[in-house]
Amino acid sequence: MTILQAHFDGTSIVLDEPAELKPNTKVKVMVEPESNLKSDDSSQSKGTDLLSIFPKPVDMGIEDLSEQHDHYLYGTPKRK
Repeated sequence: MTILQAHFDGTSIVLDEPAELKPNTKVKVMVEPESNLKSDDSSQSKGTDLLSIFPKPVDMGIEDLSEQHDHYLYGTPKRK
C-alpha cells in the first residue's frame, strides 16, 4: 500500500506530489481528513509532532534510568 498526500480543490482530489503510477492504473481512494493536524506552514519547523505531545522532558529523579531501564521497567535486578 502506498499513501499519497493530496488535497481537494473543490472539484477534484489533487495529488500534492507526483505518483509513480502507470497511466490508467485503477486505485482505491480512502478519504481521511487531516483537519486535526496543523497545516503545512513555512513558519513551523519540521519534526515537532512529538513536541506537541511531549512538550518538555519530565525529571523523574532517577540518575541511572538509561543504564538500568530493565530494572525500572521489568523489575530485573540492577546491573553493575
